[in-house]
Amino acid sequence: MTNLDSGPKPFYMFNIGPVDSECLGNLLRITFSGEYFEDKYLSFSVVDQFGIAWELDEAMTAQCGYTVTYSSWSSIEFRASALSCHSHLEPKAEEASIWQIVFHQPEEKKALLVSDALSAGYGLNTTDTRVVLRIPHTAAQVQLVEDQGITFSVVRSSTFYKYQWIILMVDTTVACPVDGVDYKNKTITWKVPKYIPPLFAGATSFKDVLVEAGVDLHRLSAKEMASRKYVLLNDLNAIMMKIPVGAEGGHYKTSVINGQLGAKYTINLFLEHQWEDNKWGLTKRVIIKEIETPFEQVELVITNRSNMSTRLMNVTVGTFLPDVELVNLTIEGVTVAVSEAVQHGYLIYRTKYANGSKTYVIQVSLDAPSIKKEYTRADMRAYTLNVTLVFITHPSSETFAVPVITLSAVRDAECLPNGTVIITAIKMVGVQGLDTSLLVLRDRQCKPSLVTEKTATFKFSVKACGTSRKFNSTTMTYENEVLYFRPGNDTPVSKLIFACSYAVKQTVGVRYESKKTPLPHITPGSGSLALAMEIFKEKSYSEPYQEWEYPVVKYLREALYFEVELLQPKDARLELNLDDCWATNSQSQDTFPQWPILINGCENSEDSYKTVFHEVNYSLRVEFPQHLKRFEVRMFTFVQGSTLLQEQVNDKSVREKRSLV
Repeated sequence: MTNLDSGPKPFYMFNIGPVDSECLGNLLRITFSGEYFEDKYLSFSVVDQFGIAWELDEAMTAQCGYTVTYSSWSSIEFRASALSCHSHLEPKAEEASIWQIVFHQPEEKKALLVSDALSAGYGLNTTDTRVVLRIPHTAAQVQLVEDQGITFSVVRSSTFYKYQWIILMVDTTVACPVDGVDYKNKTITWKVPKYIPPLFAGATSFKDVLVEAGVDLHRLSAKEMASRKYVLLNDLNAIMMKIPVGAEGGHYKTSVINGQLGAKYTINLFLEHQWEDNKWGLTKRVIIKEIETPFEQVELVITNRSNMSTRLMNVTVGTFLPDVELVNLTIEGVTVAVSEAVQHGYLIYRTKYANGSKTYVIQVSLDAPSIKKEYTRADMRAYTLNVTLVFITHPSSETFAVPVITLSAVRDAECLPNGTVIITAIKMVGVQGLDTSLLVLRDRQCKPSLVTEKTATFKFSVKACGTSRKFNSTTMTYENEVLYFRPGNDTPVSKLIFACSYAVKQTVGVRYESKKTPLPHITPGSGSLALAMEIFKEKSYSEPYQEWEYPVVKYLREALYFEVELLQPKDARLELNLDDCWATNSQSQDTFPQWPILINGCENSEDSYKTVFHEVNYSLRVEFPQHLKRFEVRMFTFVQGSTLLQEQVNDKSVREKRSLV
């Protein structure tokens, strides 16, 4: 739909909870949080001057100057022209009224009365200073005209209206580019001819007054375009924009063709071109164009992270864009909703990342009835998970299925009395193109000693290859993992955990000889470390406070659950140790007063309510427990004599020093 209007370009913005509104020139835009309205019914109505609400439908939006779109994965956008049917910027001319409109077509001129034009979907109205004509893209009077190899939708018309005793006529020509977009080498090229014949009939000389472009109705300066790697070219005959696919300002959305999962990149560009010619004076053309790249198939990664020591099949599916949702599973021919999967022994977890993308984790016990179990040899066990996941995309409601077939097979680990472990891993069905010679242990320098087309055998000491150990009153358990990394990728596609347990209270005869062993020591070094500290809502450490929930408000002696994590590097040989941790009554770590929470890694003995440390165990979220420290602090306040310095301690004032071993 095309609006012809002009005027100043003020910019205003308002924020009301999940709704943002802004005035961009002659357009009002209201953006709604898609997350907030995810499970709610949302409709749009406009209120006329008599207070009557009219619910918008497709015909009214086209006729009255409204647009409703999903501007990205997480937002719904409503746009209204300042000259829409229900706006009140200018009083309508009381004595001026449109009588009829005549469309100029190659074969004939077609006249329509106002009532007939409105019935055909056109929008018509007048004010004291304007005549407004809106034309649906699908109108019968639209002609296709080609210029410089690019097709335009063109409408030429004459509007007749009465003003007092005079009949006035306004000639109008509208030309919108239909194509002109090219995709090559991961770059979008949009070309718009500058002076197409329908817009300058009879003119012979032209002069550019203004050429501006932007995204989502926001004009961009040359510096802003350069930072996004946009290119705007203006030559004698055409204006051209070049946008790298994936650049800031656009977004990817999920697409499904013939059941195949793919993605498209979408960006909403606009171009304003003003020029003067020797016949019509100043002409302004504004084009708003949503560009969508062709379908590109996406390879979906399915990662087997089964933990044989805890007897759990654990499979991660994804990553998906934010517009994808898992709706059901097919288990042994039975379709089960996600909410009912737990009744069949399946736990479904959704992990969301900072950029909005997500993965789904399927967890099921090895003992579940739907897990196929077989002994391929006397000492070899094989477990097969076979489930189909069905997803839906929003808002297009396209569906696609992902079959998940993973096999975890492992020989019962041979745990020799001398601390040697022998384990044979079998090639897994769920990982395509797996090369058994590339299987490794936690220490990726530990490679198999024997490789066949389908198996890899490892022989190593429990003191080597990144093996971890755990104690209880009766046993000492050593754990390691068989990992598979695709070449050039540091994220394992497959992970198989195994363990060896030794009885602690057992008497055996061994021969030994005395040998002087140098004392262990730490070798100083340097490197890049990434750490993070978060506060969690409960002792389970399952849900951290989100950024928008700060500052966290707590009563005195209520618990705060802190977690400090070494994010990088992912090295099992490293262990995180906290040294000193203190709180201040401001966000600066160096201000006074201060109160020690941890001193040399221990609780403060002078605390009335001492810091409590919590054990960190392996879980879906915790790959290396030695990379995390968790502790609990009771809420307190700073006082000086009998004066209260601050009612609450801002958690962001808590600072710590860390050391690594």
